[in-house]
Amino acid sequence: MDQALSRVYWIGGSPCSGKSTVVDALSASYGLPVYRCDEAFFQHQNLVTPEQQPVFHRLSHASCDELWMRPVPEQIADELALYREEFPFILADLAGQARGRPVIAEGAALLPDLLDSIAVDNRRCVWMVPTETFQRTHYARRAWRHDTLKDCTQQEVAWENWMARDAGFARLIATDAHCRDRRVLLVDGAQSPDAVIREVAQWFELTP
Repeated sequence: MDQALSRVYWIGGSPCSGKSTVVDALSASYGLPVYRCDEAFFQHQNLVTPEQQPVFHRLSHASCDELWMRPVPEQIADELALYREEFPFILADLAGQARGRPVIAEGAALLPDLLDSIAVDNRRCVWMVPTETFQRTHYARRAWRHDTLKDCTQQEVAWENWMARDAGFARLIATDAHCRDRRVLLVDGAQSPDAVIREVAQWFELTP
């Protein structure tokens, strides 16, 4: 597993920071297969048990109000706990996918402390974190956000809680990554997507 995981490039960070845009461009330019934690989440959801992954299991069966009407600090703490419970599933997936070839993995689940725990090389990981203004602007353009909250009894309150949760998560991830001397890219819209893509490619030392 260690040998396979050494071939992975990792892009973590907060939701709505442009990770998917960067990953799609790197995949197209350098022929890298992509592993998306958000897509794998639904497969992992079918594997969890209340004994082994209690937070993941509880949140997977929670109603809209149970998810989004909780205090924001509790939401952030549960998100971190869920990702830690999910991480072994992610590693198992990647160990299989990265045999013999590099892979690029992206997702909010790739927490700095989790990548430290498997001694990921500094030049093979980066965290993208949006400003709250950038996050809110781009989330508001995503039509599926209404589907996510449609069963909540107070949709506007749920929306504000969601935005506050992700803003708090972003600040926490940026602080933790900086404390670990990891590379953090602050996404505020000042740089073009192409400039961000080039910066990540240079950090990873990718060549055609």
